Amino acid sequence: MHQADLAFAEFMQKTEDCFNERSLENPDFYKKISPSELECVTVNVLKEISPSTPFRAEEIKLVAGHSFPDIMAERFFGVEVKSTTKDKWTSTGSSIVESTRDKWVENIYMLFGKLGGNPPQFRCRPYQDCLSNIAVTHSPRYMIDMEIKDRREMTIFEKLEVPYNEFCSRADRIDVVRNYYISQALSKNEMPWWVGRSTMDETSSSLRIRLMNHCSTEERNNLAAQMFILFPQVINGDYTQAALWLCTHRYLLNLNLRDLFSAGGQWKVLDGKELETPYPAVLGRLKEVMPLVEKNLEPDSTLELFEFNKPLYMAGDRMEKWLDLVNEEFNDYRFKVNNRWTNFKDLKVNLNDILKNYKQHRLER
Repeated sequence: MHQADLAFAEFMQKTEDCFNERSLENPDFYKKISPSELECVTVNVLKEISPSTPFRAEEIKLVAGHSFPDIMAERFFGVEVKSTTKDKWTSTGSSIVESTRDKWVENIYMLFGKLGGNPPQFRCRPYQDCLSNIAVTHSPRYMIDMEIKDRREMTIFEKLEVPYNEFCSRADRIDVVRNYYISQALSKNEMPWWVGRSTMDETSSSLRIRLMNHCSTEERNNLAAQMFILFPQVINGDYTQAALWLCTHRYLLNLNLRDLFSAGGQWKVLDGKELETPYPAVLGRLKEVMPLVEKNLEPDSTLELFEFNKPLYMAGDRMEKWLDLVNEEFNDYRFKVNNRWTNFKDLKVNLNDILKNYKQHRLER
């Protein structure tokens, strides 16, 4: 740590001590103090203490409402002031976007007032060391927890594996957050309601969720193709992740997702020849949407491969990789023919040929 950073840390410790001493002397004053009043009091306390530090009083300025953080000191240092009327060290913090962040600030501390205690108490900590998580109301905001380090728990930046200063400088920080929470949710068959792109936007409006049966046939077919790509497990009837994605990323609710993939019955004729054993409905459905699969696998596609099918995202030839994933699913596929269970892999079907050369093949029921 640089000498200037050490000096600022000592400055903040003196500030914390001063607030707690004055709160003991006059607890009623601090119990009733408003957020804006606390900002003004903080500036005055900092200026009072500054003669015992390298920081000049005239260079300590309140900028709350105009830029982040609330108080600037010697251009490169800042203090963000937060408080809660409850008797706990947690609260909702500022936006992760930090659109008004001062371009010069490098070292920020949080001054936090727990005003519901008896007496009220105050703590000063490095800003990045007291942000535990991210919550979304109308936009993503940090969750403050002043006791993270005391409990030896991870901050949100340690969870993201991105240092705070680096995170702030990244243009894709919204995506970093989204991808982290998606990865956490997938293992639990959950999906945060706010992970869709518009809900993470600082300017997003409220969402409207539609029933999927109100979508056009073209839109339903494209959604089916996208789910075949992102979640090949739908082939085997596992619709959990697909349903969650459909709701959180396309804002659609489907009350019977199975019908989108396997309605209509088995396919009995291939290229004019009757099959000894019919093919399952899901194979014909997959063949039907192959033009849309191709389109969604193009390099300029915006489909969320990175979040939901990372092996496919990383593949050099995405179509070949996707076909491998599809073959894996069909190797495990079992279906009933004349009330008897049949293993699809026993049919020795050349899936790659049917799907890659879909224009040359015709399936009939």
